[in-house]
Amino acid sequence: MSNTLKKDNMKISLCSVPVEGVGVKLDRGRSEGSLGIVPKVAIVSLVDSMKRAGYSKLSYDYYDIDMLYPNDDEIGIYFSRYKPNVVGLSAVVSTSYSQVARIASIIRQKVPDAWIVMGGNLAACSEAILVHTEVDLTVVGDGEVAWVEILEYIRGNPDRKNKKLKKLNKINGVAFLNNNNEINLNGFGLSAPKEQMPYPDYKLLGSGLKDKPNALNNYFRSGIESGWFDFDDRAKDKNRGKNIAGIFASKGCVAKCTFCQRSTKGYRTQPLEQLEDHLIYIRDHFDVGFIQILDENFGSDKKHSYQIAKILNKAGMLWMATGVRCKSTTEDDIKYYQDHGCSALKYGVESGSQKILDVMEKVFKVSDVYDALDSCIRHGIYSPAAVMVGMPGETELTARETGELIGNIASKLGVHPEIMGFDIFYALPLPGTPLWEYGEQVGVIGKETEDVIDYLTRVADAGTYKRYYINLNGAPISEVLFWEYVVRLEASRVYRKNNTQVLNGNLKERYIKKWDKMTASNPRFSLKYTALKFTFITYFVDKYFVGNRVVDSMPRVVIYPIIKYLLFFEYLVQKMYGHNMENNLYIKRIKVKRLARDFVKNTKSKKKNSLRGIVLENREEVANAIDSVRQDLKSGL
Repeated sequence: MSNTLKKDNMKISLCSVPVEGVGVKLDRGRSEGSLGIVPKVAIVSLVDSMKRAGYSKLSYDYYDIDMLYPNDDEIGIYFSRYKPNVVGLSAVVSTSYSQVARIASIIRQKVPDAWIVMGGNLAACSEAILVHTEVDLTVVGDGEVAWVEILEYIRGNPDRKNKKLKKLNKINGVAFLNNNNEINLNGFGLSAPKEQMPYPDYKLLGSGLKDKPNALNNYFRSGIESGWFDFDDRAKDKNRGKNIAGIFASKGCVAKCTFCQRSTKGYRTQPLEQLEDHLIYIRDHFDVGFIQILDENFGSDKKHSYQIAKILNKAGMLWMATGVRCKSTTEDDIKYYQDHGCSALKYGVESGSQKILDVMEKVFKVSDVYDALDSCIRHGIYSPAAVMVGMPGETELTARETGELIGNIASKLGVHPEIMGFDIFYALPLPGTPLWEYGEQVGVIGKETEDVIDYLTRVADAGTYKRYYINLNGAPISEVLFWEYVVRLEASRVYRKNNTQVLNGNLKERYIKKWDKMTASNPRFSLKYTALKFTFITYFVDKYFVGNRVVDSMPRVVIYPIIKYLLFFEYLVQKMYGHNMENNLYIKRIKVKRLARDFVKNTKSKKKNSLRGIVLENREEVANAIDSVRQDLKSGL
């Protein structure tokens, strides 16, 4: 093999990795819900960086494994034919480990000399990935700068079996194994300038679909049928495009929630000079009339957010945003957004307990949640709540407080909590977060690479449902199973108790119409919040206990234990027969000491009320450079 490769002689394959585990049978057209599949912005950004560095279209190819969902033979045929020098795998989430291992193994069989490089959030598990898969290098943090530097390194050192370790170690964000099979990492990947943040390139994304170009339509869905625009008469405009598309107008996040994993360091806003042109393109080519803003921090930069709203409105788009923070939006902001085409805002509420919000490091008060949601209701903005249970420190009492929040908001809408639409998730520790590190410290998550691989394999198909909850909390399983229900029961009880104070009668009627429409098409729609349906018991509890006026009026000390142990009995029956338990994380449960209500007093950290403070206080002293790298990966960004 030649000692060097010219840019035009490079053969680079970029691949998007499915988020689901191996063997999952999915219709990719529906796998990510009514809003469509999120555009592969990581791939688009890497290609943009390559173009800026002088790599031509002849140098690279895109293969969308996520969208096409090919079998092993089909993947093997592609790599046998293309024979790349370098393969870049974009593993956006940590639940994609099984797919990375599978794809990397096929690549190594078909193209033994190819460099395999992986980036994305899964890189927080770099040591386990490098030891247990065929991946040669991982990129930790932003990849645009590191990727081009890796390509330049490979051009000069094409032999993957003879790594020039000193040269590799000069590239920020690249993790690799040294000659002793120990991990090396030179900090986190450098961020590209905000001027180099491209919008989704659907021509490029379409090229990755090979012989199935019609699959490009999976990036789009009907805006009306998405469920986000039912409350807005503007959605019925006959001249409006029927589809919804996703855009990113910023990258990164200003928050540091202790459960959240991300591969981007810092927060950057997208240049808006090209936004209007992009909107016109997707409107004319894909019949788009609705936009989902996919930012993690929409509203944090008010000037930027106002400009986005103005541009979207000028282009005739009706829009919604999913990553809005309670403290970042005032009533004046919401009024401005509504006047400029906004129909819905989704807040990361997470909890109605201030104790748990502090553990999460949400840096806002429960009162801020009420202010934000009240303002949305008054201005007719659809704002469904998403809450999380199961963080360290969670108790039945804190779950009740979350239910109280939802019940009070429902009172202001004038509709029952089951109608208003809220999602209940269970906390899932992901690598590179304080929640993950806490799991290691208390012994629920193992520290060896084999333990990490076992965990990542188990959560690949889990989702944030209670059946897959890993008990960081130390709570009895009977209590864990009940948290979802205590939120729903308490929400209903508070709603019944309150004097309804409807802030927007028109919005109330639209909620009721939406509910009637959904239940007409699916009579069991109201049961959608239940992730654990083992036997008829769950159905019975859902149908006859949740939302029942008589149950709401009964003393908690009477009715709550009955429901709790009905659910626990169901769990024991399911466990006895072993149905659907192969990935159940209860199986490896280790008893964990429960956090006391005053646990924060035991930490010296400035983040006294945060899980981060506990983690920092209980870290073991770093003994050597290898342990330092491991600690950096645990700490994340």
